[in-house]
Amino acid sequence: TVTYEGAAEQVRQDVHHRAVLRRGLERRAGALCEAAESGVRFHPQMRMLREYLTGEILPHAQAEERTLYPAAATRARGSGRLTLTAEHRELAHLAGRLQPGTDGTEAAAVSEQIATLFAGHVAKENDLLLPALAGSGADLAALLADMHHAQAVAQA
Repeated sequence: TVTYEGAAEQVRQDVHHRAVLRRGLERRAGALCEAAESGVRFHPQMRMLREYLTGEILPHAQAEERTLYPAAATRARGSGRLTLTAEHRELAHLAGRLQPGTDGTEAAAVSEQIATLFAGHVAKENDLLLPALAGSGADLAALLADMHHAQAVAQA
């Protein structure tokens, strides 16, 4: 049995994990913008941002879609599931635009779109989704544990 304190700690850890993901994405997007705007070779930074998206952010998103979002749909009256899922698709689409032939101006613009979208997305999950699930009586600690397990499997 998970105690309230244990569940609260799981939520704190998950919120922290999302903050780490957001900061990692912002650093990489910022490095890409800086390189592209200064006229230096920006392709290594673009590749690093794309790899972070496909290797960290999108597997996390897929794990949320398999665990948290279905629970929100059934227990917390949806809690923005369609919007959040659409944002995951938009992140994947934007990541796909970061290709070797992309020019610096477009790469910088896309990286800014990605950072802005993801920051807003994380805020919705932290401020709306998680509280709605907690208030619905869902076993949030178990859902978060399942989500992190699903993410680990997706990244393996």
